[in-house]
Amino acid sequence: MTLYELTGAFAELFDRFEEIDSFTPDTDANGNYISENGNIITDLEALRESYRQAWFNTLDGIEAEFDEKAESVAVYIKNMSAEIKALKQEEDALKRRRMAFEKSVERLKGYLLGSMNAIGRLKRDMPRARLSVRKNAESLVVDDDLQFIQWAQKNNDNLLKYNLPEIRKTDTKKLVQAGEKLPFVHLTRTESLIIK
Repeated sequence: MTLYELTGAFAELFDRFEEIDSFTPDTDANGNYISENGNIITDLEALRESYRQAWFNTLDGIEAEFDEKAESVAVYIKNMSAEIKALKQEEDALKRRRMAFEKSVERLKGYLLGSMNAIGRLKRDMPRARLSVRKNAESLVVDDDLQFIQWAQKNNDNLLKYNLPEIRKTDTKKLVQAGEKLPFVHLTRTESLIIK
């Protein structure tokens, strides 16, 4: 049985517990309580108690099976979390290595470009590499960001890009927690599973 099925079995079992106390068997022609196979029930409360005991035994069995499956899932989660952590560390190490290589490539390309310009050789065709100096498209260099922004705000606001304001959630949360009534916000509490 899966955890999902066990959860359903739990719900069904708890629904049946209340039925035990209200259970009333069929009666024969003399008004005696009788079992499903027609035997007379002499002590109804003893029968109900045996049903309660069976209910608790079933509960113990379901709980044991649930605990076993839940533990297996939790251990699997722990193993996957450890794998994620190892992969993250490897990603970080690979990213640092990649960035170091990218910086080296840029420095060496700059060195080679400077050397080629210094001797006036803008093309080189060699057996294992072909080199050429190319003029790139013009790019804009802003000499003073603040001065340009102030100028553009007065003269040509279309040259500026504005971002939407962001909500300071920490400050807003503090106000709501202090009892301040703010529209369009509320506090909520989620749950998380801790596995150790």
